[in-house]
Amino acid sequence: MVKPQTLRLCPRGDLDPREVRCVSLERDEQGRPREALVLLDERGEVRAYLNRCEHLPIPLDAGSREFLTEDGAHLRCGTHGALFRREDGLCVLGPCKDESLLALPIRIAADGWVELIE
Repeated sequence: MVKPQTLRLCPRGDLDPREVRCVSLERDEQGRPREALVLLDERGEVRAYLNRCEHLPIPLDAGSREFLTEDGAHLRCGTHGALFRREDGLCVLGPCKDESLLALPIRIAADGWVELIE
């Protein structure tokens, strides 16, 4: 059996509920850059999503590095204002309503690092 590869994203203890950590990933098959958005949801659970809107294949922040609404309740697409729930990435408002951000498979390693399972 082949052991899954992992990529260390950030220490769990460095995550703050008022921030989103953006981590570079390998480029996609077309050579475009990719990023993981690592954050805590309302219950303090670690979540990771691909930084790509489901309406248009562009980064959520459009380069601004601002991902959250003012109240911090949702991830926001900086291009068209869609709102995504933190706990599952579901779009609740906007042109991609009822679609979800791509959740990335993660785990918390024994040393406390958030790891992407590839």
